[in-house]
Amino acid sequence: MEQAEDGSQWTDSLWGVGFLFMLCIIALPHDAYAAGTAGGGLPYESALTRLRASITGPVAFTLSLIGIVGAAGALIFGGELTGFLRMMVFLVLLIAILVGAQNVLTTLFAAGAEISWIGEGSEAIVASFHPAPIRLS
Repeated sequence: MEQAEDGSQWTDSLWGVGFLFMLCIIALPHDAYAAGTAGGGLPYESALTRLRASITGPVAFTLSLIGIVGAAGALIFGGELTGFLRMMVFLVLLIAILVGAQNVLTTLFAAGAEISWIGEGSEAIVASFHPAPIRLS
């Protein structure tokens, strides 16, 4: 086998080895870990989490129902409303519907998947009819 003077055989071999190395890196599965809640968070995340819990909680849902009924009653039985008052009634109605809709949609279609991590030292049982690992507490 004759080698080229410019070393192209070595260059081709290195490209091939590099390509195989990148293919192995891409093809190998990697463990994916979700970020924990301890440390590393921004300083305002806890306040935003509390605000989200307050807006989507049962008290907010009850207030949204009261707001919908009150705004609808004001529009139906309010008679002649000035432009500003009518706009405020529509604003209350819109906010009440938005807050209430989030709770209704969560109730109807569920909030999402729950992913739990099987830690070290805990046993996992795989049943014959359920192929996913089950965590024992």
